[in-house]
Amino acid sequence: MIRKGMKILVVDDEPNMRILLSEVLRSQGFDVCVAENGMESLEQMGSQEFDLVITDIRMPILDGIEMLKRMKQANRRERIIVMSATWAEFDEGREDLPDVMMHFEKPFQLDHLLTAVHAAADTSGRLAAAL
Repeated sequence: MIRKGMKILVVDDEPNMRILLSEVLRSQGFDVCVAENGMESLEQMGSQEFDLVITDIRMPILDGIEMLKRMKQANRRERIIVMSATWAEFDEGREDLPDVMMHFEKPFQLDHLLTAVHAAADTSGRLAAAL
């Protein structure tokens, strides 16, 4: 069962990526908030609950790795999808991070990301076999 009203936080310092993802996800019926860096995302998490966080790794002010570490320390329970330029930049220090549902290397196919988002929206939380 897909929860269309699922609340998603998109974190990316690239304005075009934030706009694209937020518009596509809203068109799918999701409630979307955006942040341009890890610090801004943590501020939003301080006052809101999210079901899913889609985050870039390389960002100014506070990068995605540090943001994820702080989320783990705060026992945040959001599902997480990571976007990064290379697997290596995400893989470093991964033991200090919360579980990540899926990792996408940029550039990626939008339909693959949407499949992962819909899997996160599935109350079972299982990834679709198509991935």
